[in-house]
Amino acid sequence: MKTEILETLEHSKDLIISPDMDGFTSAKLLNRYNGSKVVGTYDKYTLTLADGIDPQNCIFLDCDINNNAIVSFGNHMRLLDDNMSNKSFNPNVHFEIKKYTDKFPFATAYLIAFATEVFTSTTDMIRMAYADSTLRNMEFYSDNMRTWSDRMKCPAVDYVIENTEHAKSVDNTLRNRYLSQGFVSNNFGKKRYIENMNLALTQEEIPHETIVEGIKYSHDKVGLTTVKKYMKNIFSYAEIYNGEYSVTYYDKMDW
Repeated sequence: MKTEILETLEHSKDLIISPDMDGFTSAKLLNRYNGSKVVGTYDKYTLTLADGIDPQNCIFLDCDINNNAIVSFGNHMRLLDDNMSNKSFNPNVHFEIKKYTDKFPFATAYLIAFATEVFTSTTDMIRMAYADSTLRNMEFYSDNMRTWSDRMKCPAVDYVIENTEHAKSVDNTLRNRYLSQGFVSNNFGKKRYIENMNLALTQEEIPHETIVEGIKYSHDKVGLTTVKKYMKNIFSYAEIYNGEYSVTYYDKMDW
């Protein structure tokens, strides 16, 4: 798995990230590893970009893109036979996971920490544990967490598996500081959304180029039959519960 991850990361140092704790933390780790910087964000509803950026020259980080011309690196549950680029990486596809309850239960940042072996500080590990509720997954999915931990040994993973009372206390404190995983509300209009995205990237000290443009896409929650039928019309998708999928179409919406 490490080799495949590193091969995907070689595609570009320009990142389009999910605008949440996992995306931000993943971007910091990659910047530390190879100087990567954020040039856009994507959250399945909206795509924002810095000036002159072509998404095909970037890596969509903590995102899974259903387009064979775009490289992505994500951890969401998806079908094994879709339009994902063969340069992309997804742990569930890599291990051919078909059962939803066996899906990758950690945040994307753990894959990066494992493969790159980049230094992770205590602060990094605390933020990673909060991302995607990774630490709390130990409450209900501990067996699956341990299965995956055996596949990616690193200090940040050990921090979660040990699941100490101190770690849980710190996690609760972080939840009070960051009331949600995301840094910008999708209810904002375009101008406010872009302004707040740049502000969040700056405040969180994420190396980035200034975001200047944004696109909002049509999206829906559908069943497997619909996903398969309209696969060519779907820009990105992920199974969010057994048999239910969140899909984003290529169709653009007014914003």
